[in-house]
Amino acid sequence: MQRANKGTNAYVYGLDIGTRSIVGTVGYRQKDRFVVVAQQVKEHESRAMLDGQIHDIGAVSDMIREVTDLLESKVGEPLKQVCIAAAGRVLKTVTVHVDMDLEGEKTVSKEDIHMLNSYGVEKAYEIFQKDNDSEMKFYCVGYSIIHYYMNGYPMNNLESHKAKEISADMIATFLPDDVVDGLYKAVELAGLEVANLTLEPIAAIELAIPDMYRMLNIALIDVGAGTSDISITKDGSIIAYGMLPVAGDCLTEDIARHCLVDFQTAEQIKRGIEKEPIVEYKDIMGLPQKITKDEVLAVVEQDMEDMASQAAEKIKELNGNKPVSAVFVVGGGGKIDTYTDRVAKHLGIAPERCAVRGEEVMQKVDFMERDAARDSLMVTPIGICLNFYEQSNNFIFVTFNDKRVKLYDNNRLAIVDAAMKCESVFLHHDKALVSLSGGADSDIVLDLCQRVRRE
Repeated sequence: MQRANKGTNAYVYGLDIGTRSIVGTVGYRQKDRFVVVAQQVKEHESRAMLDGQIHDIGAVSDMIREVTDLLESKVGEPLKQVCIAAAGRVLKTVTVHVDMDLEGEKTVSKEDIHMLNSYGVEKAYEIFQKDNDSEMKFYCVGYSIIHYYMNGYPMNNLESHKAKEISADMIATFLPDDVVDGLYKAVELAGLEVANLTLEPIAAIELAIPDMYRMLNIALIDVGAGTSDISITKDGSIIAYGMLPVAGDCLTEDIARHCLVDFQTAEQIKRGIEKEPIVEYKDIMGLPQKITKDEVLAVVEQDMEDMASQAAEKIKELNGNKPVSAVFVVGGGGKIDTYTDRVAKHLGIAPERCAVRGEEVMQKVDFMERDAARDSLMVTPIGICLNFYEQSNNFIFVTFNDKRVKLYDNNRLAIVDAAMKCESVFLHHDKALVSLSGGADSDIVLDLCQRVRRE
């Protein structure tokens, strides 16, 4: 697959690399709609991921390759580049304001807006690094614009306006490098290149809460297997992101211990009660057993109460210590009965204001496969594809004087950026040997070379 062009119907390949499963989606944007050409879901055969982080890179890579092969057979062409989303136990966010002088009044171009966004990401990273007292290295995995300004006045869209100064308020999000590195390595071993990286709640909100609803104070909870990802909208913007290292897997573990079964069987029991009042299974002794839905809900009650309580508290914390007006829940972990009611209770809002959302938020999504899934599990995978059209966050790997470093691709990279990443390295243009890997574009290579000549 060629790199998708944001202005054409070229395919975009998105991968939701989750704790319990990997979901691949291939599609393209057509005007204001997104067409899903093919989907593929594969569950991990072992617990290769925990709490949203890869533990067994090889196993996850093999699963990615399987999903990719199946999708290639469906779409009839090779898939080489992929969009992914990151999650993790340790999410950090920075809210920042950035100004850019246009050196006299001029018409604002897409390039000007991209440069403004890049300045904001760089400023947020500088602020974050000043406060980062841990030994962990963090990388920006996504950002959201809260407000744009033109000559100091709020503006929804800066493009094509004449301005002397443009500004932005934005939220930049950061995760530890081991989370990012693990994702990139698994994708690389599967023979793919990363076209875009975003944060899971950013991806989910692309589809679940469109711009027309963001004037309302709404929370989105993406309850997966390992993490519960939260985002908040208000006054037309996304105002906050958060993550909790508690989700559906803790409920599965409760069932496994109670029923004396392995994790996979416990997961089947948990999903079984969504459809049937009684689920049959065999325990580790090979004995046939039955369990009712009410009994399962009783077994997981305490952990589900804790999940709901933590989600509600996090929402209030992110929303200025007050509840939101409504809550949308997506992801498989939030589908279990009584979860949404518990979240509503802890927030102090009416139960009908907290609900699982799936097909209801896919009004502008067309599916070419008759049996395509349209439930809450598919919101984030489709959102990962949609995010490609909104922003392109990517890292490139640079070998500088035989030392491999990772740089955030802001389209303005120079040799000095690689040098600054290397400790005790001095830049000598006639000796520096620079090569790029990881799918970097040839125009970046050219840009690097041109900047070396200018310097």
